[in-house]
Amino acid sequence: MVPVLVSHASADEPWAQWIAGSLRAAGHPARLDPADRAFARRLCAAPPGPDPVLLLLSAEHRATPADWTMLAQAPTLAGRLFAVRLDAGAAPRALRPLPCRSLHGLDEEEALEVLLALAGGIRRENFGDSGLRPTAEW
Repeated sequence: MVPVLVSHASADEPWAQWIAGSLRAAGHPARLDPADRAFARRLCAAPPGPDPVLLLLSAEHRATPADWTMLAQAPTLAGRLFAVRLDAGAAPRALRPLPCRSLHGLDEEEALEVLLALAGGIRRENFGDSGLRPTAEW
């Protein structure tokens, strides 16, 4: 099973940890991918599969316009790259055609609903192994 990739700026690590932990609790494998100088090339080389790649965006992200263009045009990410806004800023121009969701101003339950919608919901088949059970809030 290919994990959900969560790419993020180092300053957004607390958000990324919460998102990855929430996805894991819902039965989705998740892997953090901190943004560095090579992050766009790594994401473009991600193994194919149905699981999404979540690109966490904030004013703290230091990617270049060339990085954003590379990601938006990567065939391996087509249909599975989602921009997730953590603050009130706009998505970079090259990413605007992509699906973009915002967690800015949402409470924890609302943010979790957005994330689970992007990841495809709760994977119930994984609850037997983890001991987790879906709740009414999920």
